[in-house]
Parts: sequence; structure tokens; C-alpha cells
Amino acid sequence: MSRALRSAVANQTAPVAFDRETALASLRGTALDVLVVGGGITGVSVALDAVTRGLTVGLVERADFAAGTSSASSKMIHGGLRYIEQKEVRLVYHSLLERQRMYERAPHLVSRLPFLFPIYRDKGVFSPGVARTLRAGLVAYDALGGWRIGRRHRRISREQVLTQCPTLRPEGLLGGLLYFDCRTDDARLTLAVARTAAMLGAHVANRAEVVALESSRGGHVATVRATGADGTSEDLRVRAKVVVNAAGVWSDAVSTLADADHRHQIRPAKGVHVVVPWEKVRSQSTLTFPMLGGARGKGGKGFVVRWGDHCYVGTTDTAYTGDLDDPRCTRAEARTLLESLSAALSTEITVEDVTSTWAGLRPLIDTGGGDTSELSREHEVTVQDGVVTVAGGKLTVARTMAQIATDKVCGLLGTRRTCRTADLPLVGGADFDAEAVEATGGRFGRLSGRYGTEARFVEDLIAAAPALAEPMAPGLPYLWAEAVYAIRHEMARTVGDVLTRRVPARILDSRAAASVADRVGELLAAELSLPGHEVDRQVAEFVADVRREREALGLPAPAGTAQHSGPAAPKR
Repeated sequence: MSRALRSAVANQTAPVAFDRETALASLRGTALDVLVVGGGITGVSVALDAVTRGLTVGLVERADFAAGTSSASSKMIHGGLRYIEQKEVRLVYHSLLERQRMYERAPHLVSRLPFLFPIYRDKGVFSPGVARTLRAGLVAYDALGGWRIGRRHRRISREQVLTQCPTLRPEGLLGGLLYFDCRTDDARLTLAVARTAAMLGAHVANRAEVVALESSRGGHVATVRATGADGTSEDLRVRAKVVVNAAGVWSDAVSTLADADHRHQIRPAKGVHVVVPWEKVRSQSTLTFPMLGGARGKGGKGFVVRWGDHCYVGTTDTAYTGDLDDPRCTRAEARTLLESLSAALSTEITVEDVTSTWAGLRPLIDTGGGDTSELSREHEVTVQDGVVTVAGGKLTVARTMAQIATDKVCGLLGTRRTCRTADLPLVGGADFDAEAVEATGGRFGRLSGRYGTEARFVEDLIAAAPALAEPMAPGLPYLWAEAVYAIRHEMARTVGDVLTRRVPARILDSRAAASVADRVGELLAAELSLPGHEVDRQVAEFVADVRREREALGLPAPAGTAQHSGPAAPKR
């Protein structure tokens, strides 16, 4: 990696200049080497790879960064232990290599996480015979690269298992297996990659949809419809020599803009997760349990992961043919997940305990036949008429997918440029010691776990207006200063941008998030000069979305937004 690139990221003295209007002006007036369509983890990773190779790069996202699959994953950076069972050894090796790279490049966003497999005499996740087979798989997992994280799997006693998860059903429990992978806040990870690309010169904008694409030998002209914070829109023409289609489950729609005869290749698979209070489970590790009713396919397993004072339970893996923009967790799906978990515990958890849900669509490549759970998670990069399309893949290997795609871009441009992202830290991650910061505790420790070295800029807002140190929503640790920071420096333009992807309030407790939607709207109005009718529309849309989620579960709707003035934002 170039020292200059690392220095640019490491020697940060102010928040990243991540300004949407500036980016749109640049897109309008700059002849690009490459235009990336899609602001999920794949698209932003392509933008970062390309700009670090010295290419002139633009990226447009029709909604918000990580608004689709990249904020609705299982939030794991992992090698994929179950892929060993499917004999996809190459995928596991590369995934574990990329897991380690991300762990080192973004230590503030990617943390080591223990996984627990309880072993029972019978009727458990693993019987002794199955456990022996699993342990052989864990030996292979460690050998393929799991060891890099500094922990190897081990067998633990019955008493140690119950220490890890005291609510586990004790009857017939023999012991367990413990191994390690990583977890992340997927939306913030995507945002960090986008902001790093912007810091290094990429022109990046959300709320900018490609509605037409004209191609010729000289390159491409994309008609981009940019929607402003006030709800108005304008069309701009963006010229680029190469276009990268990284639109995930929407990539077929983008391909059709360039080729009306395009054959669809994406087969969406729906994965849902439900959130419950952590005290209902009290597991210190990520607990694996058997799924009832085949919710993850044949012989499937579920998991429950702690996230602060909440934990989330996942996941399904089923074919999906509905609206790509609005997948929902149903009451039946939530019941299957929670009944499966409850069967493994000495306590019962029901749908009435759910504080939030999310549903996402995996953009799997349709290879014909079989359940979606049996389709490969391998990625595919193709070139057609100067458009590079990235399909399939998963969060962990996004950097590798981007490297392959950018190699294709360079080939089309007739240039050879070396990839420089393998050890390039993301914004906030350079020289950040996660363990040391966590040991300090307190507010700065919590902020550092989300912003890394940029936590000091959030603290600057609090120093200017101490009321911003107040929590945003009841029962959640996120501060009003984070909402202000999201609007000013992270291109948040809507209530949902702030409460769902900049801070995961909506992800953890949807009713608590709905209760402060009006206050977030007031902040957006003050910071972006939004008209009152646009603020009212955004707040109503956010609360209505939470209401639909609750209705799908058969639960009471949110009571409505809280009527309070909240802390005033500091003047710029």
C-alpha cells in the first residue's frame, strides 16, 4: 500500500468532506473513468479500490448507502463454517483471509465474537457423533485461516457452557465447542468504506438514481435523477468510460437499462432477523441452535447474537418473489425463529417479546434448481458492452469482489494498476486500539466503538452543546450528537437515514425509534433547511413503516412520536 494513501487516512484532522451537493456538481462536470451504480458494500468497495488506483471515480446510490441488503445482513464478518460442509474450501479460505483484513482495517467496526455449539446426549444442536464431525470441520476452519484472529476453537465443559449461556436447557448437556468469528455494524461499515473513498477523491452521492444509460464506443452517458432533501429532483448527465453495476438484488434492473434483452441472473433469498431484550437469553456467546420446520433449509441451524442490551435471532433462507424494496418479517417467520430458540432454552421467548425485526435479500446467482440455502455464495464478475457487473457474493468478501471488478475496469481502460486496498485502513480505523479504548469505558469508549478515531469529532459537538450528550431514544445508548454528526458529516438526508443506518435505533427497538422521529425531523429541518411539509412527510413515513412491521407481527402499533423540543444543535 502507498504510504501516501495510509497517511491521508491516518492523519485526519477534521471530519471527512462528505458533501452531497459538491459530489453532484463534480459528477455533472467531470469526465469519469468509472461510474459505480449502487451504494451497498460491493459498490462502495469498488469505488474505494478504483480511486486508490488513481482512476477518476463517481458513485451514485438511488436511496441511501447500505439501504438494501448491506444493512439487513446477519452482520457477520466470517469464513462460513457451513461452506466446509458444502466443500467450498476456496470460498472459506478467501473469506477467512478477508475477515482478518477487515478486522485489521476497521478495528472500531469489526470485533471478535465467540460462537457456542452446545453438545447434548440427544435432541440437541449436536449429538456426540455429530460433534466429532463438527470438530473436524473446525480443525479445517482454523487451518484455512481461522487461527489468524488469535483464537482457535476448543472443547469446553458443561459448566463452562452454562456460564456462557445460563438459560440453556441443562438436561442432557455434555459440554460444547467454542470458536471465533467476527461481527460488524454492516451499515456503518458500508458508510466507512464510502467515506474513505470520498476522502481519497471519489465523487459519491446518495439519493441519485440512474434512470437511463446510453452506451457507445466512446463510453457511456448515464441520466442520473438526484432527489434533494426537500423532495424536489433534477436530472443530470454523467459521462464515464466504464460503468460498474453493483446494485445487488437490483442489478438485473440496471443491466436492463444497458441491454433490453438482458437475461435475469439474480435469485433473491430472504433472510429475516428478530430482536429481543438480551435479558431473555443472557448468552455471552453467539449461541447456535437447531431450526424447527426447516426455516433455513434442510438440517438448518439458527443463532442468537448479543448486541448491547438486545440480541438478535436469525435467520431464514427462503426463495423470495415479492417487492424487492419491501421485504418483511412475518409473524410465522418470527414464531419459527423464537420457538426454535426457546426449544433450546429453559425459558420461553415469544413474538410479544420482539422489539424490532429486519428482513434482507441475498443477491444469489441463479444456477437453477435447489433451495436458495443450497445456492453458492460465490460471486461472479462479468463484462458486457463496457459495463462490468458484480453479482452474488457476501459481505465478508466485498473487497475481493471489488478488486476483481476493478481489474476488469482497468482492462477496459487499457491500463494496469495494482490493487492497494488489502491493508488500507478505513476512516476511523488507522492506529485505533479497540481493546485499549474499550478498557477506558465511559462515553468516549462507547463512541469510539462506533467511530474509532473520529469519536473526537462527535465529542467536539458535545463540547459546543452539552445537551447533545443526552440519549436519543429510551433504552438505547445513542446520543443526539450522533444525529447531528450524521447529518453534517455522513450525508444523512432523511429520518430513516439517521435512525436506521447512521445509528441502529430502528434496528434494535423500532417503537423507541418512532418515538423520536419528530425530533430527528426537526434536526434535519434546522441543518438542511427543509420545508415543514417535507419533515412531516418523512416522520409520517418512518412511523408508518414501524406500524407495518408491528402489524405484520400482530403486535400493537407504535403510540406515536414524542412531542418535545429536545436539545438544540450547536451552531456551525
